[in-house]
Amino acid sequence: MKYVYLDTETTTLDPRFGSLWEAAAIVRDTDCPDLGDREFWWQVKPDLTYADPKALQIGRYYARSQVCDREAGAGVQLGCGTERADAPPAGKVMKNVTADQIALRLARHLDGATIVANNPRHDRDFLQAFLHAHGQAFTASHRMEDIRATLTGYVYGRPSVYDGKVDEAFGAEAAPYVHDWLDGATDYLAWEIVDVTQERETKHTALGDARLVRDVFDAITQEVRR
Repeated sequence: MKYVYLDTETTTLDPRFGSLWEAAAIVRDTDCPDLGDREFWWQVKPDLTYADPKALQIGRYYARSQVCDREAGAGVQLGCGTERADAPPAGKVMKNVTADQIALRLARHLDGATIVANNPRHDRDFLQAFLHAHGQAFTASHRMEDIRATLTGYVYGRPSVYDGKVDEAFGAEAAPYVHDWLDGATDYLAWEIVDVTQERETKHTALGDARLVRDVFDAITQEVRR
């Protein structure tokens, strides 16, 4: 089975009026475990005619885009900063590519894959639009994994939660985050419940968010197996 943990940064929240400008995919094929996780990260120059300024600010488009001074359709493949000594640092331009080339690579990685993402419908809609605009088809599985829904199910699936024994169910470090959510102090579950944190500078970057999704998914599934 092939999983693709992914994230996109987009010019708006509505794919009818905007497009993606950054995408990252972490590909895992459980039938070929020796391959390990393969990470890919791209940026492309979008048409900003109908861009939402707030969306661009959240993703730090003008601070991070390596192609904002180029024509629409220009792109780059970025280094992912793996542990290999010969790997380029994260965010360093590895090579210049076009939007058509990025679409082809994404289409191949997504083919038959189960997408795992934080709000996967958003990513799917923008990926579909991007692929179609560049002559490719979206052939990922229609079944997707929403990491927040998975975490919610994990929390509610702990039997002690129903008995009010949150501290017993989650331990001293995770329990306060569960209490905050159950008591209505926050409207979302914290990743720290499964001992996953994200460095501030990687938030709202496609690779940083894709890695977060992968790490949370792994933490939940490993805990369930135990």
